Amino acid sequence: MLPKKNGSENEASGDEESGPKRDQTLAFFGDSLTIGAGGSRPYGDIVGAAFPGRPVVSDGIVGQIAMSIAIRQGGTPLKISVEGGKFDGAKELKVTKLNNEFLSTPINYTTYSRTGTVVGVKCTITRKANDTGESYTIKPDAESTLAIPEDSIFELDDALRLKTATQILWYGRNNITKGTAQDEILTALDDSIAFIEDPKRYLVVGMLQARPENKGTDRYNQVISINEKLESRYGSKYVPMTPPTADEMAAINYTPTEQDLADIENMNFPTGMRPDDRSDEIHINDKGYQIVANRVIAKLKELKY
Repeated sequence: MLPKKNGSENEASGDEESGPKRDQTLAFFGDSLTIGAGGSRPYGDIVGAAFPGRPVVSDGIVGQIAMSIAIRQGGTPLKISVEGGKFDGAKELKVTKLNNEFLSTPINYTTYSRTGTVVGVKCTITRKANDTGESYTIKPDAESTLAIPEDSIFELDDALRLKTATQILWYGRNNITKGTAQDEILTALDDSIAFIEDPKRYLVVGMLQARPENKGTDRYNQVISINEKLESRYGSKYVPMTPPTADEMAAINYTPTEQDLADIENMNFPTGMRPDDRSDEIHINDKGYQIVANRVIAKLKELKY
């Protein structure tokens, strides 16, 4: 996955005039929200437009829980076992066990692949799915007969390449139905943050409420409790997902309807910032993602990232 460049090729310097230039990449990790489901493009593209010359990577897979995202990001190691326990020349090998199906989703049958290294051999790991199930395989770039012990670490190229980037982590929406959601989200985030190279530059985006999760509902209380924990834990690096303010809406030339104002009163994102398809209860539309992007932009500038 190669980053996209935005505008000018000129890159900003590091914190010190005389110091080395830091990685200018903005890397966005998450689920369907990260890739802009419900809208027309990833919100990272909107953020990137505010920082000309900085490469942008948006790595999201729909329907994924926090641990799967943390594996793609690199914070949680990926462990695999393969049929036969060794390479067989250049043949594709069936993966018999993973510690997490990190390219899987219940939403689609899309084929996903990532490159990386296992026991020193460069490989591609691929997830394929159909209506009868799914499978994972690895294929080496060159012939090998090396043994692959059980639970071998598969180091993902993207994770290693992006560990010096400024990372924007939006985890947890798909954990929310589980009673262990808070612990799972915090563990995944902490592991991911620990993986980022020092000096760490990262933001944690709060959990977005679904359409029905209005003030007073049990699910609202759960989401708010998790967000309060995120804010307490990550402080200035936390980006809230509270409803848009009047000033934020004015900044994108958005005039709220009566329904929007009622939604905001219920402490939720307005209907006008949700997809027209009301069966989609989770996502926001381009106007909603513009609000999120503007908050991320402001934080990146505030923290001098």
